[in-house]
Formats: sequence, structure tokens, C-alpha cells
Amino acid sequence: MDSNRETTGNPETTAGAVPDEHFVTQLARHHSLIRGFIGTLLPHQTDAEDVFQQTCLVLWRKWQTFDASQSFAAWACGIAFYEVKNFQRVQSRDRHYFSDEVLSLIAAQQNKSLPESEQRKQALQDCIQKLDNENRKLILDCYHGPQTIQEIADQLGRSRDAIYKKLARLRLKLMDCMQQSLPSTEAGS
Repeated sequence: MDSNRETTGNPETTAGAVPDEHFVTQLARHHSLIRGFIGTLLPHQTDAEDVFQQTCLVLWRKWQTFDASQSFAAWACGIAFYEVKNFQRVQSRDRHYFSDEVLSLIAAQQNKSLPESEQRKQALQDCIQKLDNENRKLILDCYHGPQTIQEIADQLGRSRDAIYKKLARLRLKLMDCMQQSLPSTEAGS
């Protein structure tokens, strides 16, 4: 019997194996990928960590439904995507998060190869650097700072809605900049 061979998703079907051994092996192997995927969807590290922990619990609960003929990473990232959406629904009153549409676009792009993901990350960083100081500071404060949107609005003497509208315009500007700087994935079609 080959001990390196991947077993089926249902741990009870593997003779002699500890029921959770295959799950732990798969989770350990794909830990960084899943955590990185969640990190691309949530701007705050602590939020991403909370969602990662919740995702691990859901993965364990749904382990019996995993089809071993499919990719564990794809299955886990699919579950993580819905955990991010659930988290955002619950937290949406406290902080500003990406819309479902933007979240879906980010998730779709993240499911491609890692080098492509690194290219996108670099393109976003480059596009953020092209913003003027005021807009760059607003983006960084809102998505990476500890303050809520309301606190930032108060600090700037603007309404919360004005900040949300400004962020929406900046996201579109960043998306346009990234689309111009990244090679088209459909160019070869």
C-alpha cells in the first residue's frame, strides 16, 4: 500500500487511517494558499485571520462532502470566499468593505496562477503609488488603518457618505489603471 497516495475525501473509507489525518495533511499543505486568498479579499489582517479560522472550522464540518477527485485548494478557497462574504455582511456597518461585485472579481482573479497573482499585486501597488498623496493616504487609512470610515470622515471634516463615494471613485481609478498595466488574459484567444 502506497502511504503517499491521496485518500478519498471520506475519511471513513480509508482502512486503518485516522479519520482526520487526510484533512489535516491537506489543510497543512494548503494553509498559506487559503490564508493568502482570504487576505486578498479582506483589507485588514485581523479580519482575514478571523475569517481564516472560521473557514477552517467550516472545512472540517464539510470534510465529509469533499470530493477527492477535485482540488482541495479550489474547494477550500470556494468555501473561504463564502465565509468572506458572510463576514462582510455582518461587519458592513462598522467598516467599508469591497462590494460583492468587486469581491467576486478579486476572487476570480485570485483563482489563477500565483505568478499572475503577484503581477496583479505589484500592479495594484504601482497604481496606488501613482495616486496623489491625499488619495493614497485615504486608501491606505481606509483599507489598512485601524480607524473606521466614520472616524476618518470626522478627522477630515467630511461626511461618511462623501468618503464612501470618494473610495468608490478611487477603486474604479485603480481598477482602470491595473487593467491598463496588466497584459490581457484574452490576448491569446
